[in-house]
Amino acid sequence: MISLIRNSLKIALISISLCAISSAIYAEGKTITISPWVYKQLNKAEELIGKQEYSKAHKKLEKVLAKVNKHSYEQAITLRSLASVYALEDNYKQAARLLEQALATKALSEEQQQEALFNLGQLYMATEQYQKTVDTLDPWLKAHLKTKNKQVRILLANAYAQLKQYRQALPYIEHVIKHSKKPKESWLQLNLALYYELENYSAAAGVLRRMIALYPDKKDYWQQLASIYQQLQQFSNALAIKHLAYTKGYITSESDILQLSNLFLYNNQPYQAALLLSKELDNKNVKQESAHWELLANAWTSAREYKKAINALEKASALNAKGELYLQLGRIHVEQELWQTSITVIKKALKKGGLKQTGEAYTLLGISYYETGQLQSAKNAFIHALDYRKTKKSAQQWLKYIETDANG
Repeated sequence: MISLIRNSLKIALISISLCAISSAIYAEGKTITISPWVYKQLNKAEELIGKQEYSKAHKKLEKVLAKVNKHSYEQAITLRSLASVYALEDNYKQAARLLEQALATKALSEEQQQEALFNLGQLYMATEQYQKTVDTLDPWLKAHLKTKNKQVRILLANAYAQLKQYRQALPYIEHVIKHSKKPKESWLQLNLALYYELENYSAAAGVLRRMIALYPDKKDYWQQLASIYQQLQQFSNALAIKHLAYTKGYITSESDILQLSNLFLYNNQPYQAALLLSKELDNKNVKQESAHWELLANAWTSAREYKKAINALEKASALNAKGELYLQLGRIHVEQELWQTSITVIKKALKKGGLKQTGEAYTLLGISYYETGQLQSAKNAFIHALDYRKTKKSAQQWLKYIETDANG
């Protein structure tokens, strides 16, 4: 923003400098006079500025300034031209000081005075003197409410934003955007930033929707809008935007893919979550880690696709250092009455260890052995289950049942 202001300042101050002589003639009339010598020297200085010989122009104007009367029109326009040279030499602070002095003479015409005030406000902004920018440009704008000059409102919006006075900044940038057929991206970005700072997320979502319409290829805007919808707890909207961004190829990182998958799950669309994860695991856009395969298994389970859930959980279990996932896999096999398979995976779970429900593992193992007719192995498993408080009663009942069944 500052660099743009400085570039526009150079253009503005060059134009002021080059019209200084003609302005003096038009403003001269009966009350303002300019001597032939001053006219000649200023004209030469303007020629040097036009040739970009700033050092020579600087010296010539300093010479003129030393000879003109204080508080005169000659002094005012010389100071203004010298301010232009300093600005062109990138010395904006000195340019501002000289323009302040030109205004202090009160010798400029009303039109020149207003023009100088506007450029002084720009110089303050370029030198990051934000309060001075506001103090200069706010009164200027109030005196020119009908002006179509967008730049002054943009400067004020940025100055107030830098001062963290976000509510004061908002009307200026909103006015500019409202009166523009196609607002610049930087204006919309500032508008968005202000709404973020004010925590007005609904309004921020509106700005982002417009930014997406104008700049559909900017993937960051899609991501930001989805995040705002989540902030607003509008999860179905967040999913719609994020999924659309995915189909456009804007979501490629692992974290973003996992977020989209979780959004599908949150919106009770486990099948879509599972399809997404399965595809991205196969494409290796999501790492082949136990947690990711477990997430896929949970999605397939919620979608009642048990065979696919089992396949995913087997991969998750193999990659996990603990036996917990093998136990989870064993539960599914028991539910599916796949007794021999459940025996295999539950034994793996117990071998790996680190189980939160070891008693449950022995109970499920015992049931599986019983269902396959391996009664002694079933009894051994239930005896182990007796050692755990939560499964002790159930194990006792099974052991009694096996004993009764065997004697029956």
